[in-house]
Amino acid sequence: MSEFPKKYEPKKFEDIIYSDWEKSGCFLPFEESKSWKTFYIPMPPPNVTSQLHIGHSAMLALQDIMTRYHRMKGDSTLLLPGTDHASISTQVKVEQKIASEWRDKSQMSREDFLKECWEWNTLYGWKIQNQFRKMGTSCDWSKEKFTMDDDMNNRVIDAFIELHKRGYIYQWEYMVNYDPILKTVVSDQEVIYKEEQWKLYHITYFVSGSDNEVVIATTRPETLLWDVAVAVNPKDKRYKKLLKSWKKLILPIVNKEIPLIADEYVDMEFGTWALKITPAHDANDFELAKRHNLPLNHIVLDKEGKMTSIAGIFAGQDFKTARSNIVELLKSKWNLLKIENHSAKVWYGERTGAKIETIISKQWFLKIDPLVKKVIGGYKAKDFEIIPKRFNKTFEDWIYNLRDWCISRQLQWGQRIPVWYTDSDDIIVAKNEEEAYIQARAKFWDATTLYQDEDVLDTWFSSALWPFSTLWYEIGAEKQSELFTKFYPAQVLETWYDIIFFWVIRMLLFWYEFTGQTPFKTIYLHGLVRDKEGRKMSKSLWNGIDPLDMIEKYGTDALRMTLVIWTTPWNDVKFDEENVKNNMFFINKLWNASRFVACNVEDSQVQNFLLTSALEELKKHKDSLLLHETWILSRLSKIVTLVTDWLENYNFSEVGQELYAFTKNEFCDYYIEEFKLSKESSEYGDMVILVVLYSLLQVWHPYIPYVTEQIHKVMWLEWKCMLSDWPSIDFSSEKDIEKSHDLFVEVVKEIRKIRAETWVPPSKTIKVQIFAKNKNAEILEEFIPLISWMVKSEHTEIISKKLSNQSLVYAVIRSWVEVYIDTANAVDIEWEKQRLHHEILDIRDYVSLLDRKLLNESFVRNAPRNLVQKEQEKKQQARKRLEKLEEKYNSL
Repeated sequence: MSEFPKKYEPKKFEDIIYSDWEKSGCFLPFEESKSWKTFYIPMPPPNVTSQLHIGHSAMLALQDIMTRYHRMKGDSTLLLPGTDHASISTQVKVEQKIASEWRDKSQMSREDFLKECWEWNTLYGWKIQNQFRKMGTSCDWSKEKFTMDDDMNNRVIDAFIELHKRGYIYQWEYMVNYDPILKTVVSDQEVIYKEEQWKLYHITYFVSGSDNEVVIATTRPETLLWDVAVAVNPKDKRYKKLLKSWKKLILPIVNKEIPLIADEYVDMEFGTWALKITPAHDANDFELAKRHNLPLNHIVLDKEGKMTSIAGIFAGQDFKTARSNIVELLKSKWNLLKIENHSAKVWYGERTGAKIETIISKQWFLKIDPLVKKVIGGYKAKDFEIIPKRFNKTFEDWIYNLRDWCISRQLQWGQRIPVWYTDSDDIIVAKNEEEAYIQARAKFWDATTLYQDEDVLDTWFSSALWPFSTLWYEIGAEKQSELFTKFYPAQVLETWYDIIFFWVIRMLLFWYEFTGQTPFKTIYLHGLVRDKEGRKMSKSLWNGIDPLDMIEKYGTDALRMTLVIWTTPWNDVKFDEENVKNNMFFINKLWNASRFVACNVEDSQVQNFLLTSALEELKKHKDSLLLHETWILSRLSKIVTLVTDWLENYNFSEVGQELYAFTKNEFCDYYIEEFKLSKESSEYGDMVILVVLYSLLQVWHPYIPYVTEQIHKVMWLEWKCMLSDWPSIDFSSEKDIEKSHDLFVEVVKEIRKIRAETWVPPSKTIKVQIFAKNKNAEILEEFIPLISWMVKSEHTEIISKKLSNQSLVYAVIRSWVEVYIDTANAVDIEWEKQRLHHEILDIRDYVSLLDRKLLNESFVRNAPRNLVQKEQEKKQQARKRLEKLEEKYNSL
């Protein structure tokens, strides 16, 4: 055994340990699994836009816990790392970088811009790799992938071509969301809604050849120039006669006739009960116009928010100017009835903050219906499960309401759509330009120059292929790679619950389509990491946490514990740095406990230790074990079984808390003290404490890999903790002994509490008398030496009658068990009275201060509710403390 340092220093050990793991090939899957099982997690690839945030750290910790656990069980494990090119996000970042350097992106060629993107990827790809390593992630770096690698690109192109062959990909003019800053379409999930105050304009449309009129209400009067109809609800009695007369309406300003139509979509409770239809600028109008075979593509506003040439005298004006001019014109023609304030939801780009325009645009789409039927079939057949189960409802809401997916984006960074056009706009779908020309010549004989589609594929298209494209799956191939055959399907997909639509469902669509089966057996969804107030972390709130800062201050293991253990299972995590600090203290406690064992057990016994052999020896000589040794082995057996069962069922936090309590309270605080006292008299004490420590290091390893590996390295030299076998402690359960020990612990806790409350100095001894009868008396009699040792009692005895001596401090432990403590020689009464008097005065002043604050109407009215509540809680706690101190002072 090498020298055991007095202090655990994460910064000193962590990088060395990780490097050793990696160089030794510890992260590679076993060629032959000991368990004959595989375990594969396709790691969600983070975007190469910037460094990882604290949420990524939680994800990495959870995935690594699962991977390390299954590796120790003997499964051939694969945690496959990589990064995503993130078309929109990366392009935004690179464009911002170019602008900050006073360069003009519009003057750059596509090739030059892509070169900038690749440089960005190199920079942040390396940073992300470093953060993976800092978090202790045991991923197979030899299989690392980037979604824009050549082989990954080829699989994306192959998927597009195959889906196009099957008739699932098509090009069509349709209503889409357009971000005028990005100059690309974006999905509904890439926009945010803001509630804003708008003006609602009530406009009169006169009925042709009649004195009647129909009033519509709109927030966008500038679009009426190309209204194609006005719709009313067929059940609305107010318009029945007008509908039957087939009268037309006069479109204001334009003075042309448009039809009045009936459609149940119109809400009879909103506005004026009539709806103007402008298909080219509203998604609902577009769908309604399609149902009634109305013209769809009269675009009055262009992508930049300016009026188009068909807007007549308003052409070229921005929408605000045009709106103002049109409103004035409507007033002059007596068409404007009134203007009122109106609250409306407005769409903004999630990444740019730009107001989203809804426009008709020719895009590439993927038919969802034929793909989704297979996923629904697999879901109903329970091919895969979702954990936690409450997200089944979310999954169903999405999967049963999917629409065709717009897969094209007007960007430069990403997989370019493999479509070429002839001069006459004929379409050629091919893997590359050479193949496109071969196809064109075969089809058109004298094919002219071809040009490739400028658009790229939606990032989620390539991300949806991630799990099997990383396993070298070849679409349509009869024989697949050995890697794919061995690991497909994945046992678990672990990711955030908020990308169940973006990523999870789309992977299911592709995998069922191409392989005919589920891509993963379990979908484990974890929560978001929020600040300690429960707010989402953001730059605007200045509440973001850099995981590297936490690692620098407290070490990786302390951060991992905080993100996984001290949480409510499957819910959002409230991150508090204080918890990281406390976890660092716990890790030092485990280190010190291990150092104690190493220093108090013969080196030869440590080096020759084998868990299975030691357990067999202890079971053989069970009757020779001391009571507390039997107790700790019984408890160890239960805790290892519990950890194993709960890890199998993906309950990482609650079992971590159980393991924490056992290690800190039962092993460190009690068993080690019992070991010290009984070392000379115990025949098997050294072996027992080695069994407990070794087993704890194994079951803690998935959670806190660095400190467990370092302890293992110091005590067992070349053995690697991460490659050791998962423990199986089949020591028999001893419920009666556990109950006896629980009583002993209760007595010790109560006596320690009394020592603290009566301010007995640690150096002073006390006298203890314990009233107990029958079985309880027998139990506690056996623990008298331990009780005296642990509470620093110079005399401890069991008595059969209750005492009434007023000078003694007493406490009731449970029915028929009471403790009486004589602290007379341990406490200076006069000094204690003086100390209590000063503390009482201080707390009274503090309560008065809080009273003045809470009686201040301005504070209560203007301060945030949670702050006022905290001040009230402080006051209540202070009053309770004051009552206890006054009671204690009076008793003296």
